[in-house]
Amino acid sequence: MTTPDPGHVAGLLRRTAFADRVEHARRRSELPWEPWPPTAPAPSHDTGAALWNLLHLGRRPDHRPDPDLVPRLAALGLTDGTGAPGRWEVTAFRGLLAARDRPGTAGGGAGDVYIGEDSLRFVDTILRARPGGRALDVGCGSGITTCALALGCAEVTGADLQRSCVEATALSAALNGLGDRVRTWHGDFFRDYAPDAPLNCVVANLPYVPVPPGLRYSPAGDGGPDGLDLNRRLLRRAAGLLDPRDGLLVTRFQSLGDASGPLLLPDIEAFAKEAGHDVTVVADGRTVPEVRAALTALHALRHNPELTAGEVLATVDAHMGRFGQPHYFACGMISRSGGTGVVTFTDLSGAVTLDDALAAVHDPSPGASEAALRLYRGRALDLPDGFWELGTADDVAAPGRRLPDLLGALAGAGPAGVTGRDLAAAVFADRFAADPLRARALFVTTELMAGCLADAGLVELVEAEGGTAR
Repeated sequence: MTTPDPGHVAGLLRRTAFADRVEHARRRSELPWEPWPPTAPAPSHDTGAALWNLLHLGRRPDHRPDPDLVPRLAALGLTDGTGAPGRWEVTAFRGLLAARDRPGTAGGGAGDVYIGEDSLRFVDTILRARPGGRALDVGCGSGITTCALALGCAEVTGADLQRSCVEATALSAALNGLGDRVRTWHGDFFRDYAPDAPLNCVVANLPYVPVPPGLRYSPAGDGGPDGLDLNRRLLRRAAGLLDPRDGLLVTRFQSLGDASGPLLLPDIEAFAKEAGHDVTVVADGRTVPEVRAALTALHALRHNPELTAGEVLATVDAHMGRFGQPHYFACGMISRSGGTGVVTFTDLSGAVTLDDALAAVHDPSPGASEAALRLYRGRALDLPDGFWELGTADDVAAPGRRLPDLLGALAGAGPAGVTGRDLAAAVFADRFAADPLRARALFVTTELMAGCLADAGLVELVEAEGGTAR
Protein backbone atom coordinates (compact mmCIF):
# COMPACT_ATOMS: atom_id res chain seq x y z
CA MET A 1 0.00 0.00 0.00
CA THR A 2 1.33 3.44 -0.97
CA THR A 3 2.14 5.75 1.94
CA PRO A 4 0.23 9.06 1.65
CA ASP A 5 2.50 11.72 0.21
CA PRO A 6 0.67 15.05 0.33
CA GLY A 7 3.87 16.88 -0.54
CA HIS A 8 4.13 15.17 -3.92
CA VAL A 9 0.48 15.85 -4.77
CA ALA A 10 0.68 19.43 -3.44
CA GLY A 11 3.72 20.11 -5.61
CA LEU A 12 1.98 18.66 -8.65
CA LEU A 13 -1.13 20.79 -8.12
CA ARG A 14 1.08 23.84 -7.79
CA ARG A 15 3.10 23.07 -10.94
CA THR A 16 -0.03 22.38 -13.00
CA ALA A 17 -1.62 25.69 -11.90
CA PHE A 18 -4.69 24.12 -10.27
CA ALA A 19 -5.51 27.25 -8.25
CA ASP A 20 -5.08 29.43 -11.34
CA ARG A 21 -7.57 27.25 -13.22
CA VAL A 22 -10.18 27.84 -10.50
CA GLU A 23 -9.62 31.61 -10.50
CA HIS A 24 -9.77 31.67 -14.30
CA ALA A 25 -13.11 29.84 -14.25
CA ARG A 26 -14.35 32.26 -11.58
CA ARG A 27 -13.45 35.31 -13.70
CA ARG A 28 -14.99 33.87 -16.84
CA SER A 29 -18.24 33.04 -15.05
CA GLU A 30 -18.37 36.53 -13.47
CA LEU A 31 -19.02 34.95 -10.07
CA PRO A 32 -16.25 36.41 -7.91
CA TRP A 33 -17.29 34.65 -4.68
CA GLU A 34 -18.45 31.29 -6.06
CA PRO A 35 -16.37 28.41 -4.60
CA TRP A 36 -17.31 26.07 -7.46
CA PRO A 37 -17.58 28.24 -10.59
CA PRO A 38 -19.35 26.54 -13.50
CA THR A 39 -17.01 25.54 -16.29
CA ALA A 40 -16.56 22.89 -18.94
CA PRO A 41 -14.12 20.00 -18.49
CA ALA A 42 -10.59 20.69 -19.69
CA PRO A 43 -10.24 19.08 -23.14
CA SER A 44 -6.50 18.36 -23.08
CA HIS A 45 -4.99 15.10 -21.89
CA ASP A 46 -2.13 16.37 -19.74
CA THR A 47 -1.84 15.72 -16.01
CA GLY A 48 -3.04 19.21 -15.05
CA ALA A 49 -6.25 18.80 -17.04
CA ALA A 50 -6.80 15.32 -15.59
CA LEU A 51 -6.43 16.65 -12.03
CA TRP A 52 -8.76 19.57 -12.76
CA ASN A 53 -11.45 17.31 -14.18
CA LEU A 54 -11.12 14.80 -11.35
CA LEU A 55 -10.69 16.98 -8.26
CA HIS A 56 -12.75 20.05 -9.10
CA LEU A 57 -15.36 18.85 -11.57
CA GLY A 58 -15.78 15.31 -10.26
CA ARG A 59 -15.20 13.69 -13.65
CA ARG A 60 -13.14 10.64 -14.39
CA PRO A 61 -10.25 11.75 -16.63
CA ASP A 62 -10.48 10.82 -20.31
CA HIS A 63 -7.23 8.95 -19.97
CA ARG A 64 -5.61 7.24 -17.01
CA PRO A 65 -3.06 9.53 -15.33
CA ASP A 66 0.45 8.48 -14.43
CA PRO A 67 0.09 5.02 -12.79
CA ASP A 68 2.27 6.17 -9.89
CA LEU A 69 -0.07 9.12 -9.25
CA VAL A 70 -3.33 7.21 -8.82
CA PRO A 71 -2.27 5.41 -5.63
CA ARG A 72 -0.94 8.66 -4.20
CA LEU A 73 -4.28 10.36 -4.85
CA ALA A 74 -6.18 7.36 -3.51
CA ALA A 75 -4.16 7.39 -0.28
CA LEU A 76 -5.38 10.97 0.29
CA GLY A 77 -8.98 10.15 -0.62
CA LEU A 78 -8.80 12.20 -3.81
CA THR A 79 -9.72 9.23 -6.02
CA ASP A 80 -11.27 5.85 -5.32
CA GLY A 81 -8.24 3.98 -6.61
CA THR A 82 -9.68 3.26 -10.06
CA GLY A 83 -9.28 6.83 -11.26
CA ALA A 84 -12.87 7.82 -10.44
CA PRO A 85 -13.66 10.73 -8.06
CA GLY A 86 -12.86 9.98 -4.42
CA ARG A 87 -14.13 11.22 -1.07
CA TRP A 88 -12.73 14.73 -1.42
CA GLU A 89 -13.16 17.45 -4.03
CA VAL A 90 -10.91 20.50 -4.21
CA THR A 91 -11.33 24.18 -5.00
CA ALA A 92 -9.15 27.26 -4.48
CA PHE A 93 -9.32 30.94 -3.61
CA ARG A 94 -6.53 33.53 -3.39
CA GLY A 95 -4.10 30.74 -4.21
CA LEU A 96 -5.23 28.56 -1.28
CA LEU A 97 -6.53 25.05 -1.93
CA ALA A 98 -9.47 23.71 0.09
CA ALA A 99 -11.10 20.28 0.28
CA ARG A 100 -14.65 19.27 1.09
CA ASP A 101 -16.28 15.83 1.16
CA ARG A 102 -18.14 14.82 -1.94
CA PRO A 103 -21.67 13.60 -1.11
CA GLY A 104 -22.51 9.99 -1.87
CA THR A 105 -19.02 8.74 -2.72
CA ALA A 106 -17.79 5.26 -1.93
CA GLY A 107 -15.23 6.75 0.43
CA GLY A 108 -17.96 7.84 2.82
CA GLY A 109 -18.50 11.49 1.90
CA ALA A 110 -21.67 12.91 3.41
CA GLY A 111 -21.44 16.51 2.21
CA ASP A 112 -20.89 17.75 5.76
CA VAL A 113 -17.98 20.09 5.01
CA TYR A 114 -19.14 23.55 4.03
CA ILE A 115 -17.48 25.97 1.62
CA GLY A 116 -19.72 28.86 0.59
CA GLU A 117 -19.49 32.39 -0.71
CA ASP A 118 -19.22 33.61 2.88
CA SER A 119 -16.16 31.35 3.33
CA LEU A 120 -14.34 33.16 0.52
CA ARG A 121 -15.31 36.61 1.77
CA PHE A 122 -14.06 35.59 5.20
CA VAL A 123 -10.68 34.61 3.75
CA ASP A 124 -10.34 38.17 2.46
CA THR A 125 -11.29 39.59 5.87
CA ILE A 126 -8.61 37.46 7.55
CA LEU A 127 -5.96 38.46 5.03
CA ARG A 128 -6.82 42.15 5.55
CA ALA A 129 -6.49 41.75 9.32
CA ARG A 130 -2.89 40.45 8.96
CA PRO A 131 -2.90 38.06 11.94
CA GLY A 132 0.31 36.69 13.45
CA GLY A 133 1.57 34.58 16.34
CA ARG A 134 -0.58 31.75 17.70
CA ALA A 135 -4.07 31.44 16.22
CA LEU A 136 -7.25 29.41 16.56
CA ASP A 137 -9.91 28.80 13.88
CA VAL A 138 -13.18 27.89 15.62
CA GLY A 139 -15.35 25.76 13.33
CA CYS A 140 -12.58 25.23 10.80
CA GLY A 141 -14.74 23.43 8.22
CA SER A 142 -12.80 22.91 5.00
CA GLY A 143 -9.71 24.55 6.46
CA ILE A 144 -9.50 27.36 3.91
CA THR A 145 -9.61 29.98 6.69
CA THR A 146 -7.17 27.95 8.78
CA CYS A 147 -4.76 28.03 5.84
CA ALA A 148 -5.30 31.78 5.37
CA LEU A 149 -4.25 32.20 9.02
CA ALA A 150 -1.20 30.00 8.52
CA LEU A 151 0.17 32.34 5.85
CA GLY A 152 1.09 34.80 8.61
CA CYS A 153 0.85 32.83 11.86
CA ALA A 154 3.53 30.54 13.23
CA GLU A 155 1.06 28.11 14.80
CA VAL A 156 -2.60 27.56 13.94
CA THR A 157 -5.17 25.18 15.44
CA GLY A 158 -8.25 24.28 13.45
CA ALA A 159 -11.03 23.16 15.80
CA ASP A 160 -14.34 21.58 14.84
CA LEU A 161 -17.05 19.41 16.33
CA GLN A 162 -17.37 17.37 13.13
CA ARG A 163 -14.61 14.87 12.43
CA SER A 164 -15.04 15.22 8.67
CA CYS A 165 -14.25 18.95 8.98
CA VAL A 166 -11.11 18.25 11.01
CA GLU A 167 -10.01 15.76 8.35
CA ALA A 168 -10.75 18.24 5.56
CA THR A 169 -8.70 20.92 7.32
CA ALA A 170 -5.72 18.58 7.70
CA LEU A 171 -5.89 17.70 4.00
CA SER A 172 -6.25 21.35 2.93
CA ALA A 173 -3.23 22.31 5.05
CA ALA A 174 -1.18 19.50 3.51
CA LEU A 175 -2.16 20.43 -0.06
CA ASN A 176 -1.10 24.02 0.63
CA GLY A 177 2.24 22.96 2.09
CA LEU A 178 1.23 24.36 5.48
CA GLY A 179 1.04 21.12 7.43
CA ASP A 180 3.98 22.13 9.63
CA ARG A 181 2.06 25.19 10.91
CA VAL A 182 -1.41 23.67 11.24
CA ARG A 183 -2.71 21.20 13.77
CA THR A 184 -6.30 20.09 14.26
CA TRP A 185 -8.48 19.61 17.33
CA HIS A 186 -11.68 17.57 17.31
CA GLY A 187 -14.30 18.20 19.97
CA ASP A 188 -16.74 20.63 21.54
CA PHE A 189 -14.86 23.93 21.57
CA PHE A 190 -17.25 25.66 23.96
CA ARG A 191 -17.12 22.81 26.46
CA ASP A 192 -13.62 21.37 26.25
CA TYR A 193 -11.10 23.59 24.47
CA ALA A 194 -8.43 25.19 26.68
CA PRO A 195 -5.26 26.68 25.16
CA ASP A 196 -2.01 26.28 27.06
CA ALA A 197 -1.24 29.99 26.65
CA PRO A 198 -3.09 33.13 25.51
CA LEU A 199 -3.76 33.33 21.78
CA ASN A 200 -2.87 36.18 19.45
CA CYS A 201 -5.79 35.55 17.12
CA VAL A 202 -9.15 33.78 17.13
CA VAL A 203 -11.24 33.57 13.95
CA ALA A 204 -14.67 32.05 13.43
CA ASN A 205 -17.32 31.76 10.74
CA LEU A 206 -19.86 29.96 12.90
CA PRO A 207 -23.30 28.62 11.93
CA TYR A 208 -25.70 31.58 11.79
CA VAL A 209 -28.98 30.36 10.28
CA PRO A 210 -32.10 31.21 12.33
CA VAL A 211 -33.82 27.82 12.64
CA PRO A 212 -37.35 27.36 14.04
CA PRO A 213 -37.58 25.05 17.07
CA GLY A 214 -38.61 21.57 15.96
CA LEU A 215 -37.39 21.94 12.36
CA ARG A 216 -34.45 19.62 11.66
CA TYR A 217 -31.43 21.32 10.10
CA SER A 218 -27.76 20.63 9.38
CA PRO A 219 -25.50 21.43 12.35
CA ALA A 220 -23.17 23.13 9.85
CA GLY A 221 -25.73 25.93 9.54
CA ASP A 222 -27.94 25.86 12.64
CA GLY A 223 -27.36 28.99 14.73
CA GLY A 224 -30.34 28.58 17.04
CA PRO A 225 -33.68 30.43 17.01
CA ASP A 226 -32.29 33.85 16.00
CA GLY A 227 -29.13 32.47 14.39
CA LEU A 228 -26.81 34.07 16.95
CA ASP A 229 -26.45 31.45 19.69
CA LEU A 230 -22.93 30.35 18.78
CA ASN A 231 -21.69 33.85 17.99
CA ARG A 232 -22.89 35.06 21.40
CA ARG A 233 -21.12 32.16 23.09
CA LEU A 234 -17.93 33.00 21.22
CA LEU A 235 -18.07 36.64 22.27
CA ARG A 236 -18.48 35.61 25.91
CA ARG A 237 -15.51 33.24 25.62
CA ALA A 238 -13.12 35.25 23.44
CA ALA A 239 -11.80 37.68 26.06
CA GLY A 240 -10.50 34.76 28.13
CA LEU A 241 -8.72 33.22 25.14
CA LEU A 242 -6.93 36.25 23.69
CA ASP A 243 -3.71 37.93 24.79
CA PRO A 244 -4.92 41.23 26.29
CA ARG A 245 -1.87 43.04 24.89
CA ASP A 246 -1.86 41.56 21.39
CA GLY A 247 -5.21 39.94 20.66
CA LEU A 248 -7.24 39.87 17.46
CA LEU A 249 -10.76 38.49 16.98
CA VAL A 250 -11.99 38.13 13.39
CA THR A 251 -15.44 36.76 12.57
CA ARG A 252 -18.01 36.56 9.84
CA PHE A 253 -21.65 36.38 10.79
CA GLN A 254 -25.15 36.94 9.48
CA SER A 255 -27.84 38.57 11.57
CA LEU A 256 -31.33 39.92 11.51
CA GLY A 257 -31.45 43.64 12.22
CA ASP A 258 -32.86 47.05 11.44
CA ALA A 259 -31.59 50.44 10.27
CA SER A 260 -29.37 50.71 13.37
CA GLY A 261 -27.54 47.50 12.50
CA PRO A 262 -27.54 43.76 13.24
CA LEU A 263 -29.07 42.25 16.38
CA LEU A 264 -25.61 41.05 17.42
CA LEU A 265 -24.30 44.61 17.89
CA PRO A 266 -25.18 44.90 21.63
CA ASP A 267 -23.30 41.67 22.32
CA ILE A 268 -20.31 42.97 20.36
CA GLU A 269 -20.38 46.20 22.35
CA ALA A 270 -20.43 44.27 25.63
CA PHE A 271 -17.43 42.21 24.48
CA ALA A 272 -15.52 45.32 23.36
CA LYS A 273 -15.91 46.95 26.79
CA GLU A 274 -14.96 43.80 28.67
CA ALA A 275 -11.92 43.00 26.53
CA GLY A 276 -10.74 46.57 25.89
CA HIS A 277 -11.03 46.11 22.13
CA ASP A 278 -11.88 48.50 19.34
CA VAL A 279 -14.17 46.77 16.86
CA THR A 280 -15.02 47.38 13.22
CA VAL A 281 -18.15 45.70 11.84
CA VAL A 282 -18.83 45.99 8.10
CA ALA A 283 -22.04 44.80 6.44
CA ASP A 284 -21.14 43.89 2.85
CA GLY A 285 -24.56 42.42 2.11
CA ARG A 286 -28.15 43.01 3.13
CA THR A 287 -31.40 41.43 2.08
CA VAL A 288 -34.86 40.87 3.55
CA PRO A 289 -35.74 38.07 6.00
CA GLU A 290 -37.95 36.41 3.37
CA VAL A 291 -34.87 35.66 1.26
CA ARG A 292 -33.06 34.09 4.22
CA ALA A 293 -36.25 32.14 4.97
CA ALA A 294 -36.30 30.75 1.43
CA LEU A 295 -32.66 29.67 1.71
CA THR A 296 -33.32 28.06 5.09
CA ALA A 297 -36.36 26.21 3.72
CA LEU A 298 -34.40 25.03 0.69
CA HIS A 299 -31.68 23.49 2.87
CA ALA A 300 -34.14 22.13 5.45
CA LEU A 301 -36.15 20.09 2.94
CA ARG A 302 -33.80 17.10 2.89
CA HIS A 303 -33.81 16.95 6.69
CA ASN A 304 -37.63 17.09 6.89
CA PRO A 305 -38.84 14.79 4.07
CA GLU A 306 -42.29 14.46 5.63
CA LEU A 307 -42.99 18.15 4.90
CA THR A 308 -43.68 19.83 1.58
CA ALA A 309 -41.64 22.80 0.40
CA GLY A 310 -44.62 25.06 1.08
CA GLU A 311 -44.99 23.76 4.63
CA VAL A 312 -41.31 24.26 5.42
CA LEU A 313 -41.33 27.75 3.93
CA ALA A 314 -44.45 28.73 5.90
CA THR A 315 -42.84 27.47 9.11
CA VAL A 316 -39.65 29.45 8.55
CA ASP A 317 -41.55 32.58 7.45
CA ALA A 318 -43.66 32.55 10.60
CA HIS A 319 -40.57 32.07 12.74
CA MET A 320 -38.60 34.90 11.10
CA GLY A 321 -41.62 37.21 11.33
CA ARG A 322 -41.69 36.91 15.13
CA PHE A 323 -38.47 38.93 15.39
CA GLY A 324 -39.98 41.96 13.65
CA GLN A 325 -36.73 42.88 11.90
CA PRO A 326 -36.76 44.30 8.35
CA HIS A 327 -33.20 43.38 7.34
CA TYR A 328 -30.86 40.41 7.22
CA PHE A 329 -27.18 41.42 7.21
CA ALA A 330 -23.97 39.64 6.20
CA CYS A 331 -21.04 41.10 8.14
CA GLY A 332 -17.33 40.86 8.75
CA MET A 333 -15.85 41.88 12.10
CA ILE A 334 -12.27 42.76 13.10
CA SER A 335 -11.63 43.40 16.80
CA ARG A 336 -8.22 44.44 18.18
CA SER A 337 -6.89 44.72 21.71
CA GLY A 338 -5.48 47.94 23.10
CA GLY A 339 -8.65 49.92 22.45
CA THR A 340 -11.26 51.74 24.48
CA GLY A 341 -14.34 49.66 23.67
CA VAL A 342 -15.40 51.58 20.57
CA VAL A 343 -17.57 49.68 18.07
CA THR A 344 -17.97 51.13 14.58
CA PHE A 345 -20.66 49.74 12.27
CA THR A 346 -20.57 50.48 8.54
CA ASP A 347 -23.25 49.33 6.11
CA LEU A 348 -21.95 49.11 2.56
CA SER A 349 -25.31 47.92 1.21
CA GLY A 350 -27.33 50.05 -1.16
CA ALA A 351 -29.32 53.01 0.14
CA VAL A 352 -32.60 51.73 -1.35
CA THR A 353 -34.30 48.88 0.49
CA LEU A 354 -37.02 46.54 -0.73
CA ASP A 355 -39.58 48.24 1.53
CA ASP A 356 -38.90 51.80 0.38
CA ALA A 357 -41.69 53.36 -1.68
CA LEU A 358 -40.48 54.48 -5.11
CA ALA A 359 -42.09 56.89 -7.55
CA ALA A 360 -41.20 57.43 -11.20
CA VAL A 361 -39.47 60.67 -12.17
CA HIS A 362 -41.66 62.34 -14.78
CA ASP A 363 -38.94 63.81 -16.97
CA PRO A 364 -35.75 61.73 -16.63
CA SER A 365 -32.66 62.71 -18.54
CA PRO A 366 -31.96 61.08 -21.91
CA GLY A 367 -29.98 57.89 -21.57
CA ALA A 368 -31.07 57.32 -17.96
CA SER A 369 -32.31 53.79 -18.71
CA GLU A 370 -29.01 52.83 -20.33
CA ALA A 371 -27.15 54.28 -17.35
CA ALA A 372 -29.27 52.23 -14.94
CA LEU A 373 -28.57 49.05 -16.91
CA ARG A 374 -24.82 49.74 -16.85
CA LEU A 375 -24.93 50.24 -13.09
CA TYR A 376 -26.94 47.06 -12.66
CA ARG A 377 -24.56 44.92 -14.70
CA GLY A 378 -21.66 46.03 -12.53
CA ARG A 379 -23.42 45.65 -9.18
CA ALA A 380 -24.88 42.27 -10.09
CA LEU A 381 -21.35 40.85 -9.89
CA ASP A 382 -21.47 41.23 -6.09
CA LEU A 383 -24.76 39.75 -4.90
CA PRO A 384 -25.34 38.87 -1.23
CA ASP A 385 -24.06 35.62 0.28
CA GLY A 386 -26.11 32.60 -0.74
CA PHE A 387 -27.85 34.19 -3.72
CA TRP A 388 -26.65 31.54 -6.16
CA GLU A 389 -27.91 28.75 -3.89
CA LEU A 390 -31.38 30.18 -4.40
CA GLY A 391 -31.38 32.08 -7.68
CA THR A 392 -30.23 31.59 -11.25
CA ALA A 393 -28.71 33.63 -14.03
CA ASP A 394 -32.26 34.21 -15.30
CA ASP A 395 -33.15 35.86 -11.99
CA VAL A 396 -30.19 38.21 -12.45
CA ALA A 397 -31.08 38.99 -16.06
CA ALA A 398 -34.83 39.39 -15.43
CA PRO A 399 -34.88 43.00 -14.10
CA GLY A 400 -32.90 44.16 -17.12
CA ARG A 401 -35.01 42.25 -19.62
CA ARG A 402 -38.22 43.51 -18.08
CA LEU A 403 -37.10 47.04 -17.32
CA PRO A 404 -39.96 48.55 -19.39
CA ASP A 405 -42.45 46.59 -17.26
CA LEU A 406 -40.77 47.77 -14.06
CA LEU A 407 -40.83 51.40 -15.22
CA GLY A 408 -44.45 51.04 -16.37
CA ALA A 409 -45.50 49.70 -12.96
CA LEU A 410 -43.68 52.58 -11.27
CA ALA A 411 -45.37 55.13 -13.51
CA GLY A 412 -48.77 53.56 -12.89
CA ALA A 413 -48.33 53.73 -9.11
CA GLY A 414 -48.62 57.53 -9.10
CA PRO A 415 -47.08 59.87 -6.53
CA ALA A 416 -47.69 57.44 -3.63
CA GLY A 417 -45.19 55.10 -5.25
CA VAL A 418 -44.75 51.35 -4.90
CA THR A 419 -42.32 49.31 -2.82
CA GLY A 420 -39.72 47.12 -4.41
CA ARG A 421 -41.39 44.13 -2.78
CA ASP A 422 -44.73 44.86 -4.48
CA LEU A 423 -42.96 45.74 -7.71
CA ALA A 424 -41.23 42.34 -7.80
CA ALA A 425 -44.47 40.49 -6.98
CA ALA A 426 -46.38 42.30 -9.75
CA VAL A 427 -43.84 42.25 -12.58
CA PHE A 428 -42.61 38.72 -11.89
CA ALA A 429 -45.96 37.22 -10.87
CA ASP A 430 -45.41 34.32 -13.29
CA ARG A 431 -42.15 33.34 -11.60
CA PHE A 432 -43.65 33.55 -8.11
CA ALA A 433 -46.59 31.42 -9.21
CA ALA A 434 -44.32 28.76 -10.71
CA ASP A 435 -41.86 28.52 -7.80
CA PRO A 436 -42.74 30.62 -4.74
CA LEU A 437 -39.59 29.56 -2.89
CA ARG A 438 -36.84 30.18 -5.45
CA ALA A 439 -38.62 33.20 -6.93
CA ARG A 440 -37.60 35.13 -3.82
CA ALA A 441 -34.20 35.54 -5.45
CA LEU A 442 -36.01 38.23 -7.45
CA PHE A 443 -36.42 40.26 -4.25
CA VAL A 444 -32.62 40.59 -4.26
CA THR A 445 -32.26 41.57 -7.90
CA THR A 446 -35.32 43.87 -7.90
CA GLU A 447 -33.94 45.74 -4.90
CA LEU A 448 -30.59 46.01 -6.67
CA MET A 449 -32.26 47.37 -9.83
CA ALA A 450 -34.31 49.83 -7.76
CA GLY A 451 -31.11 51.29 -6.38
CA CYS A 452 -29.69 51.61 -9.88
CA LEU A 453 -32.86 53.33 -11.12
CA ALA A 454 -32.61 55.81 -8.25
CA ASP A 455 -28.94 56.52 -8.93
CA ALA A 456 -29.67 56.99 -12.64
CA GLY A 457 -32.46 59.51 -11.89
CA LEU A 458 -35.38 57.37 -13.07
CA VAL A 459 -37.08 56.98 -9.69
CA GLU A 460 -37.09 58.78 -6.36
CA LEU A 461 -37.83 57.67 -2.84
CA VAL A 462 -41.19 58.63 -1.35
CA GLU A 463 -41.57 59.63 2.28
CA ALA A 464 -43.65 57.26 4.39
CA GLU A 465 -46.29 59.97 4.88
CA GLY A 466 -47.45 62.67 2.50
CA GLY A 467 -46.33 61.09 -0.74
CA THR A 468 -43.50 63.59 -1.27
CA ALA A 469 -40.30 62.53 -2.96
CA ARG A 470 -36.91 62.86 -1.37
